[in-house]
Amino acid sequence: MERIPTDHLVRAWRQDFGINVAHLFAGTEHVEMRENAETGHVSFLPPILGDAAFYQALRRFKWYHPKQKREHEYAAELAKSGDLVLDVGAGNGDFARYLSGVEYLGLESDGAAVAGARARGQDLRDLTMDAWQASAEFRPANVVTAFQVLEHVSDPEAFLAEMCACLHEAGEMVIGVPDAESYIRSLPDFMLNAPPHHITWWTEAALTKLMAKVGLEVVETKRFAVEPWEYQLWWMAKFAGDVTQSNRSFFGPHLRLRKIWSFCLSWPLQWLAPPKSALGSTLVVRARQAGR
Repeated sequence: MERIPTDHLVRAWRQDFGINVAHLFAGTEHVEMRENAETGHVSFLPPILGDAAFYQALRRFKWYHPKQKREHEYAAELAKSGDLVLDVGAGNGDFARYLSGVEYLGLESDGAAVAGARARGQDLRDLTMDAWQASAEFRPANVVTAFQVLEHVSDPEAFLAEMCACLHEAGEMVIGVPDAESYIRSLPDFMLNAPPHHITWWTEAALTKLMAKVGLEVVETKRFAVEPWEYQLWWMAKFAGDVTQSNRSFFGPHLRLRKIWSFCLSWPLQWLAPPKSALGSTLVVRARQAGR
């Protein structure tokens, strides 16, 4: 779909967020966007992921982990009293705030986030799904969630298969991802939707096909109105227009001016709610074992 010079990615991450990602792209001249012929999702290849220092730098920004999210509210309603809820890639454990009367367990690789959550009394553990399954405490969860995680994973099919192995046969899985068909497609040269942050893009159709490959059946999809944490991004997209209509690309220095002026125009509107009919960037899919 597109070939992106890594020197542009390095420069844009530094200019937009003050983050140095040069060491992550060392030895790689280009990153390619490719559409998967089987599922239709988009992958960035090679799949270059951010390291601990990269995410530590991102977490300096308060907007990076908004505490109020509609996907959390939605998933919390599925958990019944006494259920075990397994939250994969739990971040700061914010989802636990929405739950009551259930047993919550979050798996997170960021040691600082785990320490902070445990100090607040939340059960977050620095464990992989494999390690959790191998532990003496393991039991299948009634609800397994992954919010804004799949787009950071280099092997999405293997990741979902591991989630399935942690799920009770009568349980439900909830996956939340940025919706590649939402307004974020119109954000010019949007680094938060590029490596080393996001390495895959997902649509409802692509996610449904991937889930079918691991034996899951989608029972509901949800989109929400634009949430407060994304007001400015929505206005920025409106000012920017369709970046691919005239340029046929999502990234590059030729989009820099459009990014700057759409950001500046949207800045005064960051606290203004878009029209009620406007949809946000989050896509949530609820699934269970096929044929259940």
